[in-house]
Amino acid sequence: MFSATLFAQLINIAASPVLTRIYSPEEFGYFSFYLSVCALLIVYTTGRYEFAINTVKTEAESQQLFKVVTVFSTLFAVLLLAAEQLFYEPIIRLFKLEGASSLLLYIPLTLLVMGISQGLNYYLNKYKAFGVLSKGKVLRSSVTSGASIAFGFTGLQSAGLILANVLGYAVSNVYQTRVKKIGFLFNLREYKARSLARTAAQHKHYPLYNSTSAFFDNMAVQAPVFILMRFFSEAIVGFYSLTIRVAAMPISLISASVAQVFLSEIAELHAKGRSFLPVVKKVLLLLAGIGILPVVLLVIAGPWGFALVFGEKWRMAGELSQILAFGYYAKFVVSPLSVVFFVKQKVKLLSMIQGIRAISTLSVLWASSVYLNIKGVVFVYSIHELLFYSLYLFSIFHISRDNDHIRS
Repeated sequence: MFSATLFAQLINIAASPVLTRIYSPEEFGYFSFYLSVCALLIVYTTGRYEFAINTVKTEAESQQLFKVVTVFSTLFAVLLLAAEQLFYEPIIRLFKLEGASSLLLYIPLTLLVMGISQGLNYYLNKYKAFGVLSKGKVLRSSVTSGASIAFGFTGLQSAGLILANVLGYAVSNVYQTRVKKIGFLFNLREYKARSLARTAAQHKHYPLYNSTSAFFDNMAVQAPVFILMRFFSEAIVGFYSLTIRVAAMPISLISASVAQVFLSEIAELHAKGRSFLPVVKKVLLLLAGIGILPVVLLVIAGPWGFALVFGEKWRMAGELSQILAFGYYAKFVVSPLSVVFFVKQKVKLLSMIQGIRAISTLSVLWASSVYLNIKGVVFVYSIHELLFYSLYLFSIFHISRDNDHIRS
């Protein structure tokens, strides 16, 4: 799974120099806004019922939960489409989408295929179909990148990137369904309203509580795109999105992999009643050392590197990456350690921290955007990220010390 994720990311990164020469920063900006909206709304699209698929004991329950995910995704997409039509003009004016108003129509469709994809991922994960999951992930990345390039030459502009994204999800969903021969999960005759409603009610804590926590976490991540779209131009959003694509995504991939190994080790120590604080310190120092070189490279050669690889018109993205490098570094070092909250069963505290972060991020970005230029806003945002992750690290050490009196 890790290898597939890495390979899929490499495909995206390898396609980027081509895509940046086909699509303009403005078109990337609209596409980034579309992705951010989808990332924010997907937590409500499925009701987070996909997480319950792995917790139930019987095959019948797993199938019912998958069907609940499919129904929720369909209903949410239909309701969102209706809401977009009802508030079409206000939304267009709020986010200055006059140049790409049609992207609103693609968001419900995207959420539908994303919702089904998440349901399939958890259903196949339950039965350890990792090979199919891995191939599906690589296939989605390949189709998306290839179609983005192909559509770019047809003059579809930002719609080309959006349609390619939808196509990637759709092809991956069809592939996984056919290979595992689980097409019966989409047999509408088996969708009994009362039975599905009963299953949804049994697991209602997922949409009631899990969705809200995930929404706040995603809001903090996506806030820069929304605020920059509101106060600056779509080109600025495009520059920012390229830094995410090139710098932040690989960081997130490495962090997630480290977090999985770290979680396994500290969970074992905690179960034995032993202190895991020394392990926290060890991983912290290891990540701090690994992350120094990429940060130095971004700070020293960011503008030059982006202009060379992606084209001169993307130099501004490199200039923004110089400022954002320190915030990325803090996230890279601290994020993997956050699994401590789950080991110590401090999920409520984590949710509260995520909520505070979402509110503070929005407030800082909004206030700075009113008075500062784009580099000033990005600088303030980077400082905010450094301060947040410093406090986050303090909290991690605090709860890790709870059992430090026990000798390791």
